[in-house]
Amino acid sequence: MDPLTFDYEDLHLRVDRGVFELFGLGSPTDTVRVPLRWLGALVHYKKPDRPGKLFLGVVRDPNAALYGTDPAAFRYTTSPAFRVPPSDEPLFRAYFTEVAALADRRVV
Repeated sequence: MDPLTFDYEDLHLRVDRGVFELFGLGSPTDTVRVPLRWLGALVHYKKPDRPGKLFLGVVRDPNAALYGTDPAAFRYTTSPAFRVPPSDEPLFRAYFTEVAALADRRVV
């Protein structure tokens, strides 16, 4: 099976053989690698009309939602220096919905 990838501006997201990887093409320090079983992702908006922050990390419970994860469910999070406009959130939701299906997990 080919890797499942998603490119958005300077981000490259990839799932291959049960592992999620994020590469920030603008910064080599913006790299995340997590087994799908423990992956949590969230685009968090403080204000509805402003860009939100992308959070990725490890969840405490593998039964937690893979995308739309409750911030309290994370054991560890990282936020690449990246903002997501509300109009582009459906792109991330669509990608993480496919990732969740591969991991037999849910999205919120």
